Amino acid sequence: MTFKKGDIVNIKCEARPGPLDEVAITISSAVGVVSGFVKQPLIEKRGEESFVRGRIVKIDGDMVEVQIPGSFFTSARGVTSVPRDWADSNMEHV
Repeated sequence: MTFKKGDIVNIKCEARPGPLDEVAITISSAVGVVSGFVKQPLIEKRGEESFVRGRIVKIDGDMVEVQIPGSFFTSARGVTSVPRDWADSNMEHV
């Protein structure tokens, strides 16, 4: 899949109810885990799978940097980098 800076994408994640109208999410990739809270409208459920909306902010070689609006424990500003091959199989254009 071809990604470029500015693309809006759905990112596969684990999602469970959080406080108020938020959802607790976890994204696990080969380079680590990102966990935090996002607003319910950013989550898309398809059967047993969950996806969170994000935006690609940078492509650097074999890494794709994405930003997810929310409050995160493990990432400043909700920005994380994932390997391109992980992105190809776990992210999709909106």
